[in-house]
Amino acid sequence: MSAQSVSTYRLSLLVLAVGVVWVSSDVLRAQEDGFFPNTKKLGQAAVEYRDDAIHVVAAYYYSQRNHDSRWMLIETAMSTTRDMVIDRDDIKLVTPEGRDVFLPAQARFAQEVSRVRPVLQNASTTRHGVLNYFSQRSWSERMRLFALPGGTVLTNFVTDADHVARGDLFFESPTGLWTPGTYTLVIERDGARAAVPIELE
Repeated sequence: MSAQSVSTYRLSLLVLAVGVVWVSSDVLRAQEDGFFPNTKKLGQAAVEYRDDAIHVVAAYYYSQRNHDSRWMLIETAMSTTRDMVIDRDDIKLVTPEGRDVFLPAQARFAQEVSRVRPVLQNASTTRHGVLNYFSQRSWSERMRLFALPGGTVLTNFVTDADHVARGDLFFESPTGLWTPGTYTLVIERDGARAAVPIELE
């Protein structure tokens, strides 16, 4: 590799690194400032994000106050103004410190079923009607990114202007519990990006 090629390669890596830092710092700054464009609170622990590409409603009533668990539950529904395939890797939770936590694999979720079941059972009384905020709610499909033993699991889901994708998102804490603070649920695909504040008390 010539000296010029090496210099070009190093410059490309530097630009990529700066880009990653900028995105992370942008999310972290929004968390610190409490400023999340295109969002609206729908309740104590329910938030709506909407722009010209994506519409997301997230509710986390149980996890807002019960976050000494390894698992966080976020009820979610979403639609997009164009056809999109959302992969599980397109969804993440950014911690107050700026750390990215991605959705765990189904295999890991299944290993933790003894911890997940109590979360689901206890959250049943605090469920929120996330579909109610969508005009096309009569045409909804489940995301199926997670399933208890015996259920069907998919690695992605399809969304468009005429349908709503709905389902539970689970995140596993790297430390075994979730500290109070403002987290950010990020869904990003093909130029569409939603950033939803998740505030744990």
